[in-house]
Amino acid sequence: DSDFYDVPTPEEVAAFDSTQGPCCTVERFRMDVRGFPKSDWNISATKVFARSFLEAHAKYRDKTEGEVESAWMRHLAYLRNARHIEADKQRHRRKERRTQVCRSFCLTFLVLIGHFKMYYRRMGVAESCRHLRKDGLTIIKELGIDGMSSDESDHPPGNGKPVYQVHVKHWRSHKITDLLRSCDALHLRMRYGGDWDVSPGAWPHLRVPSLKHSTRAAVPQLPSNFYRLDWFKSLNEFQMDALQPQNEEYDLEVPEQITG
Repeated sequence: DSDFYDVPTPEEVAAFDSTQGPCCTVERFRMDVRGFPKSDWNISATKVFARSFLEAHAKYRDKTEGEVESAWMRHLAYLRNARHIEADKQRHRRKERRTQVCRSFCLTFLVLIGHFKMYYRRMGVAESCRHLRKDGLTIIKELGIDGMSSDESDHPPGNGKPVYQVHVKHWRSHKITDLLRSCDALHLRMRYGGDWDVSPGAWPHLRVPSLKHSTRAAVPQLPSNFYRLDWFKSLNEFQMDALQPQNEEYDLEVPEQITG
């Protein structure tokens, strides 16, 4: 990040004694671009440069060593300033990267929390509903937290209630999706009650289907009919081996007592 590749260390600069000779030679020219232009080290290096410059460039021999040294000092100050500007830019880029990593981690954590809440809410609904208590509860347990859909808000800040777009799990059976949506509808019904008197607690946010597909991989080792049939049949031998589906199947139909 400077025009010099052989920069002295802070220890070398601190130990330098100008009464013992120059800090460097023409063959190994070393400026301390980290230090002040008029430090003992840089004054010594500037004198080395000025003598060498006047010897190598005859057309400038009308200039004194003092004039060349002054010009070089100004250039060194410019280089030092440019180095600091570049260092500031690098610090800013590192800070931006850390901020992005932190933001990404927070979003991932919020999604995970959402999955946890959704999973246990649906488990609670299945346990509370006698028509879902047997098969529905087992199906949700089999799906696990990773089987829940992600969502994102398309709500502009400060513009009414947020609406959350549900990401489609391209691998999951539509019947599974219908069953989970039935759990969500039952949850709303339980929250409102028969007289539309809402129960205590945060109100669930509005989730609507979207055309966006989830980028998360399919949950492995589920019963085979948990997967969408056309997707399941499209898998090659390697993909099927990685998925390791169970041979056992469940009745995924939403009970008539709920749909009716």
